[in-house]
Amino acid sequence: MPLKVTDVYDKPGTPTAFIRYKGIWDMQDLYQTMVDWFRRRKFKFYERVYKHKHPSPFGVERQYVWRAERKESEYMQFIVDIYYHIYDAYNVDVVMPDGAKKTMVKGRLWLEFKGNIQYDWEKRWNENVFYAELKNFFNKYILRKKWEQIWFHQLWTREIHGLIALVKERLKMESEGFEHRYKSGVHK
Repeated sequence: MPLKVTDVYDKPGTPTAFIRYKGIWDMQDLYQTMVDWFRRRKFKFYERVYKHKHPSPFGVERQYVWRAERKESEYMQFIVDIYYHIYDAYNVDVVMPDGAKKTMVKGRLWLEFKGNIQYDWEKRWNENVFYAELKNFFNKYILRKKWEQIWFHQLWTREIHGLIALVKERLKMESEGFEHRYKSGVHK
């Protein structure tokens, strides 16, 4: 059976990382910190979905779907997808240690982080079946080793786990600290 253009080995991905949290957090600070983190890392950030559901007796439910993209080369780009779901949320006024009042959110939070590498993001190799077969060979036998050894580590360890550590720090979760922080060098 001949290969079709859609049968190409194209998107190797990372495992999905999850964060579950129940408590009080500063929604504006968490949101803005995550967006700033993407911008500092030269990602283009897109908020693809925002749903604010009708409040129930337990609180408000919100959903966000985010995508961040960064072009690593003319053939490859990193993609980080984030699914952000807030359950049973309502605003509470919190008195800070300095005496100032601040409005925070109390509820449950569910975050999912997933990374992908998209090859041929400009779709140059999808013109005909011959180019698709060349692209398939190139991805499977030449780029696969780099994906498994270099790019997976860079996307998973530096980018996604760095963002997860930042979120845990902002939520004041138990594990404050990014264990892979100095793995690739002190000045990274």
